Formats: sequence, C-alpha cells, structure tokens
Amino acid sequence: MGAFMLRRTFLQNTLLGSGLALAGMQAHDTRGSARSAYPFHTLSEAMEAAHFDPRAADSFTVVWAADIHYGVGNPQEILPPILHEIHRMSPPPAFFGIVGDLIMKASLHFGQIPDRQQRQEAIAEFRQARQALAGLNPAIPLKLALGNHDTYPGEETPALFHAVFPEHPEFHAFRVGGVPFLFLNGGSSGLLGERQRAWLRSTVSRMHKPGRALVLALHQPSLGRVTRERGVAAAVRDALAEVQGELWMVSGHEHCNQDACFQLPQGAITQATITTANPAMWGTEQPGYWVYGFARGHLAARIFRRLGQGYAVAPTPPRIPAHPLRLPFEAQEPQILWKVLVGEGDTPYFAEAEAGWCLNYWYDAKRLTYRFPLVLAGGEARRLAVLEEASNEKAERRYFLSPDGKDWQAVTPVERQEECTLLAIPKVCQAAGVVMVRLENCTVSGFALTR
Repeated sequence: MGAFMLRRTFLQNTLLGSGLALAGMQAHDTRGSARSAYPFHTLSEAMEAAHFDPRAADSFTVVWAADIHYGVGNPQEILPPILHEIHRMSPPPAFFGIVGDLIMKASLHFGQIPDRQQRQEAIAEFRQARQALAGLNPAIPLKLALGNHDTYPGEETPALFHAVFPEHPEFHAFRVGGVPFLFLNGGSSGLLGERQRAWLRSTVSRMHKPGRALVLALHQPSLGRVTRERGVAAAVRDALAEVQGELWMVSGHEHCNQDACFQLPQGAITQATITTANPAMWGTEQPGYWVYGFARGHLAARIFRRLGQGYAVAPTPPRIPAHPLRLPFEAQEPQILWKVLVGEGDTPYFAEAEAGWCLNYWYDAKRLTYRFPLVLAGGEARRLAVLEEASNEKAERRYFLSPDGKDWQAVTPVERQEECTLLAIPKVCQAAGVVMVRLENCTVSGFALTR
C-alpha cells in the first residue's frame, strides 16, 4: 500500500500503543519476542486487560479471520485450530466471519480468468473449505465475504462460490445487539457494481442509527486507493456520505495487521486490516485471528490471537488526523480539461496492452498504450496525467510519448502529484494534435489532459 496509508503493524501498535496494550509487558524488552508482542496466555486475560466482560448485559463477541486460502498448505493446519479455540469461548461468539479469499484458484492473480480445468480446481478448493467449516458448532453462525481469489474478472455472479456455498448470499446485512454488520462482495477487482452500491446505500440508511456503531466486512482494504481496486473508496464514500457514528471496515487481502483512518463528509471510518489465518501463506503475524468485543452497541475491545504464541490487545486507532478519502483525479480537478477512467469510456483511446485486465484498472502492465487526440481538451492541454502506481518493485516504471506510435520519446524524470504522474506533452505531439502514451511496469487506472 502507498505511503499515504497510516501503516501500523500490530507489533508497532502493541509496543507503542495504549496502556491497555502494554499491560503485562516488560517495557524494556525491545527484541520483539513473542512474550512482549503477545503478552497474554489466554483470551480471558486479554479481555480482562481490555476491561471487557463478554458476559455483561448487552455485550457480545465476534471472531474474524481472513485469507484462509484452501488449496495452499496443510488443510488441517488452517481452520481446525481456530475452530477448536472458538468452541472453547464462553459465551460463544455471535458469529464467525471470514473476510474473503477462502481459496486460491478462482483467479490466481489480478486480472486472471480461469480456464475450465482451473474452475474445477477452484470448486474442489471451495469443497475443501466447506468440509473444514462443517466442524464449526452449528450454534455459531458462519458469515462469509468474497475475496479476489474467490471470483474472477467478468464473473457477474459468484457462480463458482455458489456451486459449493449456495446458501451464502453474495452480499447481505444483519444486526447483532443493535450493531449492523454489512458483508460486501469486493469481487476480483474491488469493483462494487451499481446493484450492490444501491443496496449498500439503502441498507446503511435503513439500519444505521446516528452515533452508533456500523461494521462493513469487505475483503479489499482499499479506502485510500485511486488506482488498484479504486471502486471501494467510491462506493463507501457514497454510501456513508451522511453517516455519523463509530464506523469500521474489517478487511483482509494484505496478509498483515494494520489500521488506517479515513475522513468522510460527516465523520471518519477506521479500516482494520487483519492477517491471514493460513500458516503456509506469505505475510506477517500469521497465522492469526481476531476477537472483537461489543458492549452497548459499540466496539469496546479488539484482541488479536497469534496462534501458538499468545494474545494481544489492540489500542484504539487514532482518528485525527484522518486521511482524505479521495476519488480519482480529485486532487488535480482544478487543472483538468478532460479525463477518462479505465473501464469507463476508455475503449476508443486504447491501442494495446500486455497487462492484467481488472475491469476498472490494468494490473502489472508490461506494456500499455493509449492514443489521445488533443482536441478532447480543446487543444489547450499541456500535460498528460496518469493515475498509476508501481506493480513490481523490482521493475522500473517507464514512460514514453509519441505523436504517431513510431517515434517514442522517453520521459524522465517525471513529476508526481498525489496519486498522479504528470507527463509534459512534447511540441511534436502538440503539432500533430495527438499524444500517444506507452507505460511500462505499472498499474494504471485513468488518464487526464491538464493545463
């Protein structure tokens, strides 16, 4: 994630956070040992340190996991250890929520569409996950959100998922103890279609009470992005534009624990990313899961369980200053003469691509070429702005401009403003009335002609 994110790994939060998180720790121990990072041996000890009583009236707990990725590693080492501990919780949690990426092969990487054999393998992985989840106590409801590996670009409804989990809706909402929980489908690209966005708006309006808690469950923690998975920020800002209260979004995807707070028109929302529960996956602090404690309609405690090491209490994330929740080109709007977003009218200008097609962005473009007539901006454009980010840290991003697609001029160095890369339009392109752009080794979401 970009530098604009408030990156706080759980270890940093534990060592630098509130007194509650430091309870039972030795302040002089800076070696990052399991004991210092996860100071509590039992969930009860952690709850006591957080001053949370799950047996109190109007209190309940929720268990969250993410990125279980059946199809990778030993299946007996993924969910069974977590379910064993869930079954020992007293009182039991109100539900067990998994925030996406139950499997791997519905789409192995951004933009990848499975062939027939891979779809059958994906269904087999879903069946493997279902078999493990059959071990969950039937008295504890199971709630599922879809991740990018559970679906693929162009899959209008999650058919592979529903082939094995037909009773689980694509997106849904419910209340527990007066707290609304909204499970969303971020799909393969973090693009919430208009049907889901309309549902989200109406459900928030119907279920949320001003000043109270509301929790979204969405696989992609992309509130700060305008390039990769840019649809998340637009959908959430739209649905929560008039909402005031204690707002949370629980996500997975990044295989690490971190919090980030974002500004909404009437308040702020905390994006809480949680690590993978699969010990065979890449990431940090894995395998692990979270226990959220709610009291009187508010989130009162967050406890992280690092399997095999211990428990830790999360401090309350800082809400000031909150990061702006921007939409594409919003920061550059005063200078923009014309713009287009990938997947939203860019087809007439597209020339060629060696990249992953992700519906509303191009991922890991080895080569991506577009052609823009300058008449689109009334002939007044002096720069081409590109919404792009690095997709491979080992490969240098490169930018070329041309009037005809034959003679290319490398642009270096480049100017960057917020999420935009700005390329000065050469005089030869001005004279031809056309600017062609070729981008290499980056992820791209949109273009604009600016002053």
